[in-house]
Amino acid sequence: MKTGRTIAVIKIISLAVLAVAAALLYPYLNPQDINQFVSQYRLLAPLIFILLCIIRPLLFFLPSMGLTVVAGVLFGSFLGTLYVATGGALSTVTGFFFARWLGRDAFKKLAAVNNKIKHIDEWSIKHGGNAILSMRLFNLPWDMVSYWAGLSGIRFREFYIASLIPLLPVSFLYTYFGSKIFTPESPGFIISLSIMFLMGAAPYIKRRLARRTKTEFKPQTHIEGTKPTDTVQPLINTKGHEE
Repeated sequence: MKTGRTIAVIKIISLAVLAVAAALLYPYLNPQDINQFVSQYRLLAPLIFILLCIIRPLLFFLPSMGLTVVAGVLFGSFLGTLYVATGGALSTVTGFFFARWLGRDAFKKLAAVNNKIKHIDEWSIKHGGNAILSMRLFNLPWDMVSYWAGLSGIRFREFYIASLIPLLPVSFLYTYFGSKIFTPESPGFIISLSIMFLMGAAPYIKRRLARRTKTEFKPQTHIEGTKPTDTVQPLINTKGHEE
């Protein structure tokens, strides 16, 4: 019992420390300051950048977009993509295990007393890989997906493989967009931004199409040849004899 309370206190203190650190660093977590910070290390800049990517899930306000802009500006599309993908692959591990360590036990306790949460947990174990892949492709916040996976019962191997599949093309898209962000009139900026917009809108488009399809093919409940308000007359008369 004491061990469990000690672990809970450690988790609360760790979360509080990270929240305070993130709040203090928030004014500096923008592309300009990150760019200046990384560029001053010159030869070590790629390593510093990757390290920032790794700890990003622990700094809740550190925007992934800011890092991709820095990668595109400092390293270009090719090397920037390489560094973003490397950092992203490692930050995915950080986000998953941070959430699993921090809240998986609490999530399981909630699942034991709440059927909806239990259903979500069981569903994530069976279909988590496909769900992760869809969320990555639909451009949902990278760290939020990692947090959800860590809280749920999905196996790490399944989660990680599903995360790695779209990692390289998504990294290239974001880094290329970052390299063009200071030339918003260029075709590259417009095309990459449009693709990002379509990826983000895909879940809503899919949901609307599913609803429309369901409405169009809704089965009819009334008997053929009768109006929906018609009632079916009984086949037995009031005296109990068959008509």
